[in-house]
Amino acid sequence: MASTSQLCIRRWTTKHVAKWLREEGFCDYVDILCNKHRLDGTALLALTEYDLRSPPLEIKVLGDIKRLMLSIRKLQKQHVSVLEELGLSIEPAALSVTSSPAPDWLCNGDLTKDLDAHGTESSVEPHQYSNGKHKHPQKRLDPEYWKTAISCVYVFIVFGFTSFVMVIVHERVPDMQTYPPLPDIFLDSVPRIPWAFAMTEMCGVVLCYIWLLVLLLHKHRSILLRRLCSLMGTVFLLRCVTMFVTSLSVPGEHLQCSGKLYDNMWAKLQRAFAIWSGFGMTLTGVHTCGDYMFSGHTVVLTMLNFFVTECKFNLNYVNLRVTPGSLERQTQAEEGASTVVSL
Repeated sequence: MASTSQLCIRRWTTKHVAKWLREEGFCDYVDILCNKHRLDGTALLALTEYDLRSPPLEIKVLGDIKRLMLSIRKLQKQHVSVLEELGLSIEPAALSVTSSPAPDWLCNGDLTKDLDAHGTESSVEPHQYSNGKHKHPQKRLDPEYWKTAISCVYVFIVFGFTSFVMVIVHERVPDMQTYPPLPDIFLDSVPRIPWAFAMTEMCGVVLCYIWLLVLLLHKHRSILLRRLCSLMGTVFLLRCVTMFVTSLSVPGEHLQCSGKLYDNMWAKLQRAFAIWSGFGMTLTGVHTCGDYMFSGHTVVLTMLNFFVTECKFNLNYVNLRVTPGSLERQTQAEEGASTVVSL
């Protein structure tokens, strides 16, 4: 058998690999690598630290893993041309510290296309960790402001439509003498708190201001805003359907509600605009009846509380230049202080 140093590594058989392992001092792994898994020269060149750690090899001795990978990297450096023919590359850990200039990232997450001396586009290889795993650079999320604008228009239209449906529902509110309030074990057992409803609206206002602060400081404010508008608009659209289909009786005798008829369509539109501009809150002087099937206050409080508590701050505003060597550290820092969220 020819010497392993003289024979092209692409022609190495399992016996040549076994001889090389013995020469490098890895006799204990000859059986598992060569006899059991039949590694030849090409497979040896393609071997990574991740392969050594993962099934089916699962080498448990860390020192042996590191020493074997150092020997494989030396072998890879000696056969760079063979690696290029196979479409493989040497792991970054085996290269020198100096690297090419960092690529520029566009706001939509794409890399800027640089032209080399021949006028061809150059690309950036994904970062590969020393354990053999690859991590592709994370793309920057495109804010897509046009989607945000559409969602804002959508929620404003839905709020206006909801206000008009509330006017229609008010005309159909059941008479309290014919349909008294439904019995409730809890509410009938505790005394009524006059300021409770006003306090509920105050909590909603406070949550709204907190949400605006979160939106102002968040890195992906455009995405969060369109998500809130899309969800809020869709839920309120469903609320319109349920209110129109089912009319519940007035929930308490303390509420003075009765069916109110409007003379014409213009009067209904004026009333709907008053509800819409006052956000349907008693704090702004708006008093509505008949919308008891689907509480709008509950929807707003629940949605704002969800967005405030789930959307954590991400104050890393601008970091447009990312190098493969610093990508792992940047990702770990962002994961420790941020979120990202999807619709």
